[in-house]
Amino acid sequence: MEKQQLLTILNEIAPLSLQEEWDNSGVQIDCGGKEVSRVLLALDITNRVIDEAKKEKCDMIVCHHPLLFVPVRQITPDYTVGSHILRLIKENISVYAAHTCFDKAPGGNNDYLMKEIGCSFPEELAGGITRIGYLDKPVTFDEFISDVNAACGYEGLKIQGDSDREIRKVAVCTGGGGEYLYEAYKQGADAFVSGDIKHHDAQAAKDLGICLIDAGHYGTEWQFVPNMAMQLRADERFTAELIKSESMANPFEYTL
Repeated sequence: MEKQQLLTILNEIAPLSLQEEWDNSGVQIDCGGKEVSRVLLALDITNRVIDEAKKEKCDMIVCHHPLLFVPVRQITPDYTVGSHILRLIKENISVYAAHTCFDKAPGGNNDYLMKEIGCSFPEELAGGITRIGYLDKPVTFDEFISDVNAACGYEGLKIQGDSDREIRKVAVCTGGGGEYLYEAYKQGADAFVSGDIKHHDAQAAKDLGICLIDAGHYGTEWQFVPNMAMQLRADERFTAELIKSESMANPFEYTL
C-alpha cells in the first residue's frame, strides 16, 4: 500500500494533534520509498524487535514508545538509540510512533484498558490522557485486583488498599501516571490504576484513602499491539501485511 495512505490512517486513529507538548510521536525514521508491504507492531524498538522485523521482511515498524524521544547527541554502535538507528537504516526499515496521541485517542490505550477491567463508558480526565468511569458491576478491591491482573497480562502488580473495599468508580492512566492520582481522588475515584508509581504517590494514596494498583509500564501498555492491529485491520484502506511482535517483552522480571 502507499506509505502516505498508511500515515493518513495512523493519524486518523491517533491524531498527532493530540500528543502532549513534550512528546515526539509520528515518523521517526523514513527510509524512503512510496510503498509499505509489511508492518510490524511493537511496544518498543529493541534489538529483538529489529531482528524480528528483519526476519519478517518488514519495511516499517509501528511502535508505541518513540525511538527518538530525547535529543540524540551521537549516533554510534555503542550507544543504544544510535545503534538502533544505524541498524534500521541499514535494513531499510522505517519507524512510526503513536505515543501519547494513542493514549488520548478514542479507543486508544486508556479506553481499551478501561473496557478490559469492566468500565464500558469511560470519560476523559486530566486533558484526555487519563480516563475515569464507573464499573459495569461494583466489586471488592480484592476482585478488582484480580480483574486488573488479568487485563494486564499477569505481569505483576503492586497494590495499596483495603481488600474488602467496594470499588465502583475507577481511574486509569496507562504507562506512568502517578501525577494524576490527586485528580482521580478529587473526582471521586475509589481506585486508580497506572504504572511506575513513585513511593511518595503511594504514600499519598494511603493517606487519601484511595485504592491503588501499579500494574507496571509494560503491563498497562502492551495492549497497544492487539488494539492497534484491530483498528488497522478494520480500515479497508489498509492493505499491507500486518505482523504483531512476538519478541517484545517486559524488561523486568519479578522475584520475592
